[in-house]
Amino acid sequence: MEETKAEGEHKKAIETALKFKKMGLSVEQIAEGTGLTIDEIEKLK
Repeated sequence: MEETKAEGEHKKAIETALKFKKMGLSVEQIAEGTGLTIDEIEKLK
């Protein structure tokens, strides 16, 4: 169950990162705000 919670949190972070990208935030700002890596953010579309 703990793994499922972590997956849910990661999915939410990705959704938030996508919103931040649309708002024009830099990759570094998105990484700081979501906890995702710069690599993960750069791969998002």
